[in-house]
Amino acid sequence: MFANSYCGVPEICQTTTARKVRQAKRQLQSGKLETISYFSFRTLKEASKNFHECNLLGKGGFGPVYRGKLQDGRLVAIKKLSFEKSHQGEAEFLAEVRMITSIQHKNLVRLLGCCCEGPQRVLVYEYMKNRSLDRIIYGKSNQYLNWKTRFQIILGIARGLQYLHEESHIRIVHRDIKASNILLDGNFQPKIGDFGLARFFPEDQAYLSTTFAGTLGYTAPEYVIRGELSEKADIYSFGVVVLEIISGRRNTDLTLSSETQYLPEYAWKLYERSKMINLIDPRMQKDGFSVREVMKTIHVALLCLQPLPDIRPAMSEIVAMLTWKAEMVKSPIKPAFLDRRRRENDENVSRETISNGFPSLETESPSLTQPPNSREFDVKGEIIV
Repeated sequence: MFANSYCGVPEICQTTTARKVRQAKRQLQSGKLETISYFSFRTLKEASKNFHECNLLGKGGFGPVYRGKLQDGRLVAIKKLSFEKSHQGEAEFLAEVRMITSIQHKNLVRLLGCCCEGPQRVLVYEYMKNRSLDRIIYGKSNQYLNWKTRFQIILGIARGLQYLHEESHIRIVHRDIKASNILLDGNFQPKIGDFGLARFFPEDQAYLSTTFAGTLGYTAPEYVIRGELSEKADIYSFGVVVLEIISGRRNTDLTLSSETQYLPEYAWKLYERSKMINLIDPRMQKDGFSVREVMKTIHVALLCLQPLPDIRPAMSEIVAMLTWKAEMVKSPIKPAFLDRRRRENDENVSRETISNGFPSLETESPSLTQPPNSREFDVKGEIIV
């Protein structure tokens, strides 16, 4: 997202760039641009105690994030972009920050401002009290989420993506929807964060052909194999996150038995056997939940994981199904799965190697299983024909 820029006339380029930077900074500092503030690097160093390790909230692909406290008492999250990842010039960086801050929704993390001094590129976000979703659902904290809260998170993520895909004045694909990029406020309302890999789409373009970037395990097959990026790639990732929230486990866990290592594959096998109840987090089973709601939500997740992008529902359809405003009249077909042997070293998998794990995306035959809304579930979550 933060790309290099080039100008063929250095002297003119430097003068023009300097003028643009001064103008952008004046606009930011004068408050003429709503919701954006310009922070000095010294201010952010003081707020984070010189980016001290004790304030480290996490490390993303574009740099570490620190907790900071501004002089007015506000808590913020300070993202210090790594030099090798932030090659943009000042004018381009500030222009992109202005564009990002024009995208406002209650389920998107709000960018409060930035810093751009010399080589330093820093983004300042609102601070989220309960931090990232992965810390809770993967058992990194002692917090437990009941079904009501989990469903609130699922629906909030869906509404945030619906805004990005269909309602924003700029058409956006996030490209890296995963549990660690879903942040939770004090009331466990979800907000999508980390737009470092996001792409802006022309309205008349179905998809972009782009270099693969994202997190394997969450990534749609057509994007991994062919580099074809569209909103449907985010929808595939959303389906994986939904299964993680319901099951309380990672999408890939090689310490488990071979049948259960890859969560979408395991979920599909349970669906075929009418044993979806086995997917649900044991803690939630003890606490109690709405069987009908959970089964419907799993079904929506499976629709998101369809192997071909054209048959995945749009986010507006997903929100309608989750809120009972639309019936689920489609049955999912078998998703495409990576070969388990090739997933053991995800960081070094090539596109060519991955494509061998998807033997025949075009020839998958539809499942004969009927959609859950056409049948009834008993108290154990099993389907009664």
